[in-house]
Amino acid sequence: MTVNNWLRRYEQFGVAGLRTRTGRGRKSILRIEDLELVKAQVKASRQRISKARAELEASLGKDFSVSTLKRYLKKTVDATNELEKG
Repeated sequence: MTVNNWLRRYEQFGVAGLRTRTGRGRKSILRIEDLELVKAQVKASRQRISKARAELEASLGKDFSVSTLKRYLKKTVDATNELEKG
């Protein structure tokens, strides 16, 4: 069934039809709108990221792990640095 779907998309749209479309996959828990709140909370609890996570979970009403918070911070800091360079 999957191969037939790929074949149909290829016949209809060519190679472009085989590319992964936007909007696919799991949506991120922390959004760009949460950035200012995350920055403030991490700044307030610099040495204890788990405390910052607990405070953010309470204020945002979302459950996430320390690893998720670290990935979010790394991703947004990297993106911010790229925007400032270019």
